[in-house]
Amino acid sequence: MKHLMRSSAIGAVLAAVLVALVVAPTATANKPIREVIPAPDDRLITDQCPFPVLGHIEGSEIDTTFTDKTGNPVKLLGVFPGNTLTLTNVGSGKSLTVPATGSFQLRANPDGSSAGKVTGHGAWLSNPVTGEPGIWYQSGQVSATLDAEGNTTSVTSSGKLVDLCPQLAA
Repeated sequence: MKHLMRSSAIGAVLAAVLVALVVAPTATANKPIREVIPAPDDRLITDQCPFPVLGHIEGSEIDTTFTDKTGNPVKLLGVFPGNTLTLTNVGSGKSLTVPATGSFQLRANPDGSSAGKVTGHGAWLSNPVTGEPGIWYQSGQVSATLDAEGNTTSVTSSGKLVDLCPQLAA
């Protein structure tokens, strides 16, 4: 899932994706481009909990890119229908499976700034608002804005963010 990332990199990730979304008028005349992206390979997370955690995503991501009349991308929408995330403490074998369903959207603004938000359920590697280490489970929405240079200007969260490391510690 796209939001299984470091919050310190949220601006960099949004900026990188939005660089591809060339600033253009929002009118669309072309059929949106739909891509189904299979689940990523399992990932060993070694720097968020006091122990290594194996992350496994079950399910795919469906991305839809909208373009302007000349074919330039102007908006990206993604959904994670029916996905689950299993986190396993490598040392103890304790695991936790949580829903990982939701959506994200990224939009480039005419002034070069950009905005993105992730809604639903999913995990962040470090708290997306504070940067505190952990594997933070989101139930709600995280939004971010970036200036024209790609610097994060704001990150907000509504809903709940819960660190899953303590639950995996036993």
